[in-house]
Amino acid sequence: MKLFRILLTAALVLAATTEVSAEITFRRAPQYSQDTVTNSKYYLVCITDPGNLAAIGGQQVKVYKTGAFGRQLTLKEGDNRIEITLFKGTQVETREVNIHYRPTLGLVSRPAPEPRLEERLFYVETKENAYLQYGSGGDRLGGSKMGFLDPGIVLKVTGAIDDLYQVQLSGNRFAYIHQEDVEMTPRSYRIVNTGSIGISNSGDTDRIRLSLPLRLPYASRTALDPTTIIVDVFGAMNNSNWITQYHELGMVDYLDVQQVESDVLRLVIKLKDKYCWGYSVHYDDNSLVVEVKHTPKDLSLKGLTIGLDAGHGGELPGAISVTGLKESDVNLSIVREIEKILKKKGAKVVLSRSEDINLTMPQRKKIFLDNRIDLLVSIHNNAGGSPLSAMGASTYFKHITNRDLTATLLRHMLELNVPNYGLTGNFNFSLNAPTEYPNALVECLFMSSLPDEEILADPANHRKIAEKVVAGLEDYLNQVAESKGLVTKKKSKK
Repeated sequence: MKLFRILLTAALVLAATTEVSAEITFRRAPQYSQDTVTNSKYYLVCITDPGNLAAIGGQQVKVYKTGAFGRQLTLKEGDNRIEITLFKGTQVETREVNIHYRPTLGLVSRPAPEPRLEERLFYVETKENAYLQYGSGGDRLGGSKMGFLDPGIVLKVTGAIDDLYQVQLSGNRFAYIHQEDVEMTPRSYRIVNTGSIGISNSGDTDRIRLSLPLRLPYASRTALDPTTIIVDVFGAMNNSNWITQYHELGMVDYLDVQQVESDVLRLVIKLKDKYCWGYSVHYDDNSLVVEVKHTPKDLSLKGLTIGLDAGHGGELPGAISVTGLKESDVNLSIVREIEKILKKKGAKVVLSRSEDINLTMPQRKKIFLDNRIDLLVSIHNNAGGSPLSAMGASTYFKHITNRDLTATLLRHMLELNVPNYGLTGNFNFSLNAPTEYPNALVECLFMSSLPDEEILADPANHRKIAEKVVAGLEDYLNQVAESKGLVTKKKSKK
């Protein structure tokens, strides 16, 4: 029986930087015992049976509990013949691979394409799940999202790039929308006067209602200090001469209406609390409605509904480790452990998936919205960088009001004594986009890192990760309670 299987991996680096930038690909030997690369920095990663000793290029390397091992090499131009040797007792087995290094002249930057102007003016109407992008660019996460729109909103098309329409929101503002998310319409876009504005307490939310003669495009964002929700309505002229406030509001301190441009009306919604618990913007007939959720009365896990998303699944397994560990399986295992802990603490838990299936992002969001969750955590595991280094944990948010939640989760993840891979904001991940509830993405560790993979390969560590996620949620709830001058049940025991 052969002692080992060899896998090769090349991690390329941009000129003038040491940061790994290319995605790692794995190839089997001996069919791929020759490799051609365009950068002198190269990672050779192999697999053997755990317990064997290994050397690459005459230098002994660590063999992880998974059987994975590797070494970073600096290549010379042309052929580089590398010997891989395994030792088990008195047995020795040797393989050789040849890595051919052919330098390139580097990357050539190209300017962003200009939109193709349409020969005729026409209008489109939004479908379900349509969203605006700030620009025409994109990456693996798509273009930078400006916000989702209700169906039935008319937009004026002024140009096109690939599968995107350029649309005019106001005299000075443009955005982009996917052509598949709209349909042609005989209706036209026009600037209109606004009607009455009212604010009322509907029980779980404060509801702001702006009367309009037709559905206009809009965009929203949040701000801190003071905590504020800002909604821009494009194509609206202020004819709302009073704002009526009904009953005592639970979350909104006051509303200000500003005409920031001749055809852009801005709603500035100042909140009473430091922490925003979510809001939605949607149409009820032709009235634009902003619903601001109240902070839960009991700021402990008991009684809250927590959404948990296990990333990937089914035919989209996500990252696959050197030894064949699938990210989708690891994500679901960690989510299951989080679910057990949360239920034991009295929380209701809603999962996007409970088995190895793939769901689209709209399907996942619908599950959480339909179940009216109070908070969401999406669990993933990362890939990239050096396979020989421990890469660590990171957390991500889109909206600035979710920064504290995300930072708190990261702080507890680092208690696992793993490296800090960073706190990332304005992240374009689809499940970070909803504004209806606080949310965070946790990238627990790296599937592509041999040290991280060793941790993830042990199911006992999934429980440890889950405990840190739950501790982060409890810590965040305590922060919210303290900001309101309250003490949670957990704090009262101290």
